[in-house]
Amino acid sequence: MDQVSSLPALRVNPFRDRICRVFSHNNVFSFEDVLGMASVFSKKACPSLKIEYAFRIYDFNENGFIDEEDLQRIILRLLNSDDVSEDLLTDLTSHVLNESDLDNDNVLSFSEFEHAMAKSPDFMNSFRIHSWGC
Repeated sequence: MDQVSSLPALRVNPFRDRICRVFSHNNVFSFEDVLGMASVFSKKACPSLKIEYAFRIYDFNENGFIDEEDLQRIILRLLNSDDVSEDLLTDLTSHVLNESDLDNDNVLSFSEFEHAMAKSPDFMNSFRIHSWGC
């Protein structure tokens, strides 16, 4: 797994450990696993496939939902965690839930996440590994 996570295309990705976990089997990459990962991160991959894998990558605790803890971990990885105050982290997490948690249960289900990503014009382009050229 270290060889895959150290690929130039993944080395700087803040979610490389999660990407590797989601795409590998028992933390061991087969050739098919790498092909599957390249396919999902291709610009030609269908939106529903990208959304499915994004959800799995962002579901850190693997409970089938993106909860407050997951959202905080996402935010801390996207921003420099040294620069984020606890108040800002709480505000950002609350904002995401207010915008995307349609049933107000304080977690994002897959369908809520899918709905939010469908409204995001940048999702398809940003959920790619550009340096692979695919």
